[in-house]
Amino acid sequence: MSTSSPRTRHRLGLWALTATHAANDFYTGAVAALLPFFVLHAEYSYAAVAGITLAATALSSVAQPVFGYLGDRYGMRWMSLAGLLAAGAGIALSGIVADSYAAVWIVVAISGIGVAAYHPAATMEARELGGGTSGSMSLFSVGGNVGVALAPSAVILVVGAFGLSGSGFLIIPAVVLGLVYALVSWRHLFSRTTSAEQTPATSRASVPDDWRAFLWLTAVLATWSIAYVGTSTFIALYSIERFEVSTGFASIALSLFPAAGAVGTLAGGWLADRFGRLRIIRTGYLLAAVSAIAIVLAPSPLVVIIATAVLGTSLFLPFAAQITLSHSYLPNRIGMASGVTLGLTLSLGGLVSPLLGSVADKAGVQTVFMIVAALLVAGFALSFVLKERRSSSETSAEPQDPAIELENANG
Repeated sequence: MSTSSPRTRHRLGLWALTATHAANDFYTGAVAALLPFFVLHAEYSYAAVAGITLAATALSSVAQPVFGYLGDRYGMRWMSLAGLLAAGAGIALSGIVADSYAAVWIVVAISGIGVAAYHPAATMEARELGGGTSGSMSLFSVGGNVGVALAPSAVILVVGAFGLSGSGFLIIPAVVLGLVYALVSWRHLFSRTTSAEQTPATSRASVPDDWRAFLWLTAVLATWSIAYVGTSTFIALYSIERFEVSTGFASIALSLFPAAGAVGTLAGGWLADRFGRLRIIRTGYLLAAVSAIAIVLAPSPLVVIIATAVLGTSLFLPFAAQITLSHSYLPNRIGMASGVTLGLTLSLGGLVSPLLGSVADKAGVQTVFMIVAALLVAGFALSFVLKERRSSSETSAEPQDPAIELENANG
């Protein structure tokens, strides 16, 4: 009984952390869902709501590596809970202060910074609780997919019923799940252990950070980011422009894309642990490139829907493997690796999206998906520059629990 208790705590901790990831990323999805209400009820211009999006995403992406550095240097595990509560509070206040655009911009920016503070600290803890496996990282990662997917329905339900001032109710997921997380993971939450301290001194001396390999991985992730944002932004418009379908029909592909991504995230982590990270990364990019080409050549809107579902699944197959690979490249800077992987690289797509919009205006949306396909081919090619790296620094992240070690030894 005593040997299974630590294992149970690790498992409960990982599930509680995954739930907080869903709540945290819920507020990322809530920003996009609130924009139409700001236009309709607060009479904001399109340029104004674009500024709100910038406040939520740009500051968050730039801040994540900073919080990652702080986590590596000082521990500060409490940033995951503090970030979650800040993310929820900012979105909750956004509708209440809608009469002042400046106030909305500030509270949404605070929410974005909260999202940024959450990710590095939570990713470091997920790595510890799950033993550094891609499977456990995929479970943690899929929480974010779920949160983003649930946000539009929740925002429509709450704001549709109570108006913009009802946004205050949106803080409930942060408070409830944050409380559960604090109760389950109290010892982890206030641990001051840094990523460097997790690695024995002998390992730190023999396993230095490989910045060159990490930069190559960042380049691969850049192609992923643009492909992801490009597909999310233009897939519905593509179906409408090319096949003249209704907006309702066109939204099917848009809804399937993140749902398929959740499936791909879970499957990719499980497969990476069994067949190797690089094999799954390369397979994911190859299948994604083929799916994007299928969208370009699709003879009917039904084929677009099917190809988009396959694209969502294959694009997220490498997701967890890429995170754990970044940790192996920077074993002494896990927070920094997490911050860059989840922050700066994912923001690149947002920065490039106006350029893709300009291409769509001039050459049609189909051309955008030609670019997406080309980028995924480039990502597939670049993935062969990546190298596997397993070291004692990775295994040091495994839970020090005799029951778990015995289970791993027995396969």
